[in-house]
Amino acid sequence: MRKLRLALIILVAVLVGISIGIKASHKNTAPSNPSPVALADPEIPFNQIFVKVAEKVKPAVVRVETEAVVEYTSPFNDFFSDPFFRWFFGENPPAPKRKEILKGLGSGFMISPDGYIVTNNHVIEGAKKVTVKLMDGREFKAKIVGADKKSDLALLKIDAKGLPYLKWGDSSKIKVGEWVLAIGNPLGLDYTVTAGIISAKGRQLPLSEYEDFIQTDAAINRGNSGGPLVDLRGEVIGVNSAIETHTGGFMGLGFAIPSNLAKRVIKDLKEKGKVIRPFLGVQMQALTDDMAKALGLKPGTKGAIITNVLKDSPAEKAGLKRYDVVIGVGGKKVKNPLDLKIAIMAHSPGEKITLKVIRNGKEIEVPVVLGSETQAPSFFAGGNPLGIEAAPLTGRAKKFYPYGVQVAKVLPGTPAQRAGIQPGDVILEVNRQPIHSVAEFNAIVSRLKKGDIVLLTVARGEGTFFITLRIE
Repeated sequence: MRKLRLALIILVAVLVGISIGIKASHKNTAPSNPSPVALADPEIPFNQIFVKVAEKVKPAVVRVETEAVVEYTSPFNDFFSDPFFRWFFGENPPAPKRKEILKGLGSGFMISPDGYIVTNNHVIEGAKKVTVKLMDGREFKAKIVGADKKSDLALLKIDAKGLPYLKWGDSSKIKVGEWVLAIGNPLGLDYTVTAGIISAKGRQLPLSEYEDFIQTDAAINRGNSGGPLVDLRGEVIGVNSAIETHTGGFMGLGFAIPSNLAKRVIKDLKEKGKVIRPFLGVQMQALTDDMAKALGLKPGTKGAIITNVLKDSPAEKAGLKRYDVVIGVGGKKVKNPLDLKIAIMAHSPGEKITLKVIRNGKEIEVPVVLGSETQAPSFFAGGNPLGIEAAPLTGRAKKFYPYGVQVAKVLPGTPAQRAGIQPGDVILEVNRQPIHSVAEFNAIVSRLKKGDIVLLTVARGEGTFFITLRIE
């Protein structure tokens, strides 16, 4: 009997030991990177996750109100100045210009307890007065620290301390299908929270030449611009910037500027008041399968093929050549020109980077010291700052117009694109000077300087009209 009792005690001890060992084993093999959960707390019920994130984020979101003053003259002025009208009624004194205050509305979010606020450039552009309203009801007059049109970002500052603020997340780690929340003031409805997923990454829009937008189906409407797109940790992974719509409302296509790009721009705006971007000095295009075959490369090779190396550029000094295929930057893969552009923009002027390049079928590494975009002759095709690739008149246009050049391509993010110039348009005159060839067009616009205002005479279809552009 005593032996049986001893055996039972030993058996129980062994079973208890095994149980403890199993629990310890499970504890030690827990995943090192758990799935994102609101505030990193696995105890929060699933139906409360969005609630907790919204409670954390909303106090740091602000309403941005702007006022701009515009001058205009009466639309009847043109009628009264008509020679036929003056013949009957005589000369009239010129009508005085009228001023009107235009009000705007957007969103923003605080990134520090001492009142630095991120929003979109297009929210505050041209504003004479910017007012920021907090969730607790307080209002502040905001100072524009800096704004960057190319990235559509701006940094504001209000005079306050101890404010709630949001932390930047890492937009390179987000995945398609991941849950996100958008918070802002759509259509004037303050602190609206909408939920959705990351629909796509790396979207390039004609709004900017630098961004690889995050696409989301979290509802974004007018007034959301400048608000945060946050993950389930409550960290900002994007700045809501644009929607794709044909109705003026949400259609399931919202776009946000990735946080990793925004962080760099905002840092420059805070420290320098402006953004100075790095400059490589190449023109490039995507490597197609046919190009890869023609160059003797393996099927399926992806990269950015260099079509031109600008004179005296960092690329030329580093020895980069036409037909080089860039497949990597600093250990990161490059699949297309957008990848290369984004990788370059992650660095600063003066930094040394290493490009992985395929040249004559062999992989080599090329060190490059990046320059500043202020050294660049132009970021646009043909060296012209309008952003227009011109071509000779062809077909019907050649028969219909006595002179001019045809628009072959309009580059995104350029003055021409923002002014609404389209491929197929015919440019008849530049600053009232008739254009007879592509060479003449390029020669005229290559002499333009930053700040110049250009008057284009443009023909489209059966109509002819004027467009003014400002060189940036």
